[in-house]
Amino acid sequence: AAPENAPDFRATVTAEQTLVPEALLGASEGGDTGDAGLRTARVWRGGPDRLRAELQGENGDRILVRNGERVSIYDGASNTLKTGEKPEAELSGADGAHGMPGASPEEIDELLAEIAPSSKLTTGAPVEVAGRWAYPLTLEPKEKGKTLVERAEALVDAEAFVPLLLELYAEGGPEPVARYEAQDFQVGPVPEARFEFETPPGATVERPEPRDDRAGGYSEGDEPRKAASVEEASELAGFTVEELPEAPRGRELEEIMVAGDGVVLTYGSGWGAVVLAEKAGGGEGAGPSRSAGGQGGELQIPAVDLGGGVRGRELSTPVGTVLAWSDGGVSYTLAGSVPAAELREAARGLLAR
Repeated sequence: AAPENAPDFRATVTAEQTLVPEALLGASEGGDTGDAGLRTARVWRGGPDRLRAELQGENGDRILVRNGERVSIYDGASNTLKTGEKPEAELSGADGAHGMPGASPEEIDELLAEIAPSSKLTTGAPVEVAGRWAYPLTLEPKEKGKTLVERAEALVDAEAFVPLLLELYAEGGPEPVARYEAQDFQVGPVPEARFEFETPPGATVERPEPRDDRAGGYSEGDEPRKAASVEEASELAGFTVEELPEAPRGRELEEIMVAGDGVVLTYGSGWGAVVLAEKAGGGEGAGPSRSAGGQGGELQIPAVDLGGGVRGRELSTPVGTVLAWSDGGVSYTLAGSVPAAELREAARGLLAR
């Protein structure tokens, strides 16, 4: 992500990952994605509120343009354009959904503040990368063994403070499981026309209604609130909230947040935090989805037997696991940077209550 006062720039960004099976990503994007795990995008930034990102694909590019409060998202595969004015609180999410540099400085500060107590940051002397100077940074957990993440390494441009290279390593792995690189990085003014987007011929245009303009887009009464106990959370959310009888590796319950009819319980903190999300209604939950949201076919998320006739859906990666299931009219999602077996054990303990 670029800091708010970063200069205008343009770059070609490549991202490669071995976290999620390519078949899942291909289904969610409506077809073959080309080389395994490799994606390429062109990015232009014109100040804190102007961004254009073109994600290249075999079935057509995906284009995101943010110009002030107007956000346009075009899917070349379906020839569909979504466009409209979005509140400032929603803009960074629109950028981040496409994997482009769009997190706000406030979001970055919050993330760093959250992980700082459990992290070790190492910096090095500037190095030259493709004719530009960059600072090498290494971020790693202080306590080994509480997370599947080994470390993150970055090269940050000395002028624009934008990552030119970012690599994420799983515990015990010699190669990165995710890699981001900005090539052909050029600092300089970007023409205003680059942030205009004309509707392609024959495109279907959708104009979503903006969400409530309160902070974070939450409706009245749905703003996140901290609860002092599961009993208070149950009263606020309108259903019986359950806590884990035993969290993975003895993690303690640190926080309970309630938003509308949803509750999030956080066990542990920092890199090793495990979260349990609960929501009234026995639908798909907030975890890995079976359907691709109208783009492409069904996602073949592996199913697991949790006992008692309950089956969950599990997405396991080298750096973390997400497990979702429904029981008794409540949907549950358990996630953390822990092995899948530990989340299953915690889920079964909850179901056995």
